[in-house]
Amino acid sequence: MKLKAQDLSKSLSEKQYESKWIALKQGSTKVIAYGSSPKKVIEEARGKGEKNPVLTKVPKDYGTYIL
Repeated sequence: MKLKAQDLSKSLSEKQYESKWIALKQGSTKVIAYGSSPKKVIEEARGKGEKNPVLTKVPKDYGTYIL
């Protein structure tokens, strides 16, 4: 599978996601679940039908954060 670069700047700058884990729909920047526990976020994303969510933690200060 070829991976494409994704611009996550909008997702990472949302105040509601600050210092939380987010699950993204595979191949997109759509946030499908978020929370303070990676396990719960993955379970919620899978409950919404996403078999392989992409998981990342949103930093408190997005500034110069590089994934």
